[in-house]
Amino acid sequence: MILAKLRDRLAARPSSPFFADSLARPGGADRRYMIATSGRTGSELLCSRIAEYGQLGFPMEFLNSSYIAEFDRLFPNPSLDDFERYVQSQFSSPATGVFGIKTDWWHFREANQLGLFPSFLQPLDLIVHLRRDDFVGQAVSFELALKSGVWHLRDAFTSADDVHAGQAYDPAAIKAHARNILNQEYYWRQHFKQVDIPIVEATYEQLSADVDQTIRQIAQAFDIKLQPRRNAMPDMRKTRSNIAVEWTRRFHEDCEDFVSFWHEYRGLASAA
Repeated sequence: MILAKLRDRLAARPSSPFFADSLARPGGADRRYMIATSGRTGSELLCSRIAEYGQLGFPMEFLNSSYIAEFDRLFPNPSLDDFERYVQSQFSSPATGVFGIKTDWWHFREANQLGLFPSFLQPLDLIVHLRRDDFVGQAVSFELALKSGVWHLRDAFTSADDVHAGQAYDPAAIKAHARNILNQEYYWRQHFKQVDIPIVEATYEQLSADVDQTIRQIAQAFDIKLQPRRNAMPDMRKTRSNIAVEWTRRFHEDCEDFVSFWHEYRGLASAA
């Protein structure tokens, strides 16, 4: 609903003169990939590390209404076309012509239904499917982030345990998040069957161990030799806490049948 209202507002405007001579790459990107994911999979870690290389674009959630609303707020009366051209101009890598976008299933579906930003996604040269093996831990992480309002940690002196302290355990809410996660995985899998696009499979657990390995796979798909990075690891830190570990253990005990069922049928059916 919000995305549709933003589309209608920006689509009603002519292109802004502000952007007439300011877009370095008005023709858009030459090669595109999409990070297909859901919440709390480590996608922010992956995207921030990709940006540090500078050769594989600067992927962000460009289909998210908050990004479009902020663009509308910052620039003088931009149009829908201005947003599309600006994003491809400023967030693709000039040397390689590669552009990346990150999205969950729901934003991807809504943007397609509204006919928004086809040049972001057509044609796609690669899909990176990012998921989390531990879907219970993923649902717990989502619930804690939602309750605490803290989604990412960058401050080395901030403790995730301090951030999560005092939050109330709610198995029903965690189960709802888990169903959402499982549904998105199912719908992504169904979509992949309908398109003839190379897919790189990656998991939160793999990123946690070595995020650069996944980035090397993306670069290899585009036949790009990555330049070495000075810093060994990105600035982003996991928000894992002892509270999250305890909630995950409790949920396994409280909802044993639910967890067992979806370990067996994950990806084979929707969890609606």
